[in-house]
Amino acid sequence: MDRKKFIAIHTYHDDDCKKALWKGVSTWPENDHQWQEDYTFEKCRCTQHWVGDDDFFFCEWEAEKGQDILDALDSAGDSEYIFTAVYEIKSHIDASNLTGRNPWKPLSHLDTPN
Repeated sequence: MDRKKFIAIHTYHDDDCKKALWKGVSTWPENDHQWQEDYTFEKCRCTQHWVGDDDFFFCEWEAEKGQDILDALDSAGDSEYIFTAVYEIKSHIDASNLTGRNPWKPLSHLDTPN
């Protein structure tokens, strides 16, 4: 089965979980290649990760189904600190990777008669 793209929206259980999740981050020896290895699982992989100072952060994933992502986060121990909502991405426009294709075709099922 082909993998689909998903966006995961994460938020912390509480402030203590946020602190615990990021404790020691300034001295973590992991580089971005190691991060990619750590977040590549049998049924899914994280391809992008956006984190700011606020209570939400976001990841793009490839998986056959959203539950594969939730299962992977659970096996990694992340679900002890965060809640996650997963949504399939039907249309994605990346301004740094424009192709000339029509990005709206995957959303044609949302079209309604006038």
